[in-house]
Amino acid sequence: MECHLVGATLRVVRREASPYSTTFPCEVVTCQLPGDATMELFCKYSAGIDYTGFGHRGGPAYELSIYRDVLSPMGAPVAKFYGGHVDPHSGEAWLALEHLSGALAVGQMHRMGAMTAAARWIGTFHGTTEARSFAIKGYDLSYYLGWVERTRQASQSFPKRLPWLQDLCTQAERLFAPLVEAPQCVVHGEYYPHNVLYHDDKVFPVDWESAVVAAGEIDLASLVENWPSATIRKCTAAYVQSRWPNGEPAEFRQRLLAARLYFCFRWLGDFGDWSNYPGRLDYLRRLRGIGRRMGAI
Repeated sequence: MECHLVGATLRVVRREASPYSTTFPCEVVTCQLPGDATMELFCKYSAGIDYTGFGHRGGPAYELSIYRDVLSPMGAPVAKFYGGHVDPHSGEAWLALEHLSGALAVGQMHRMGAMTAAARWIGTFHGTTEARSFAIKGYDLSYYLGWVERTRQASQSFPKRLPWLQDLCTQAERLFAPLVEAPQCVVHGEYYPHNVLYHDDKVFPVDWESAVVAAGEIDLASLVENWPSATIRKCTAAYVQSRWPNGEPAEFRQRLLAARLYFCFRWLGDFGDWSNYPGRLDYLRRLRGIGRRMGAI
């Protein structure tokens, strides 16, 4: 089998399922270059899967555009993008990236400083993209309120009434104002530790299908979610130092709280029936605690 990539014809000599799991099918493809050299590609395919999370995710076709139109032109230090294709009729897509053999998620390498390295990486990235314009999706107030409304509706499947949740929902516009008013930059969208690889002492964020223009604190909030307080402090300090070397803005802490609030609504609102969602109690507990800290309960 042959494929055409980066201007050269490569012969595929081996295809293996990728050990890195995503929503979409992935495999490691070993190709023979002209001569005896070989190279490994990480390939992702849409394969007819339509999982956008109410527009939150874009799938392989959108991720391809992020690599092609945002990450590659700006020289972002991510896995090398080799190319891809979107079928104009079916919308089916695939993309090929550098395969980072032996890479581990930063959460697995946190004792090696990988989590703080990930915080520094994304802080620098946000600082670099803040003053630039990109033709990609963005979060506005209606986006955040959409998750609030979906959470409110889903709460009707909960066996107990939650009056404090209703109080929180009615104040959502005020609570999310810090994210809407914040300086906007390119955010990964789901910068969880399992989406950030550590390879040769370097950070490589992957799965950019949720990338948007929004408040950078969203990425920090996802990175440190549910980690011990000591790790959160270290990562927060690393993020602030890399993005704002002269000191954090006065609004930063409130924006970070709003970002944490957003993820609670995001995941609670993703499940219409909470009886099938084992994470509901943890996110409800977290949501209530953040609401109290923001003075809404």
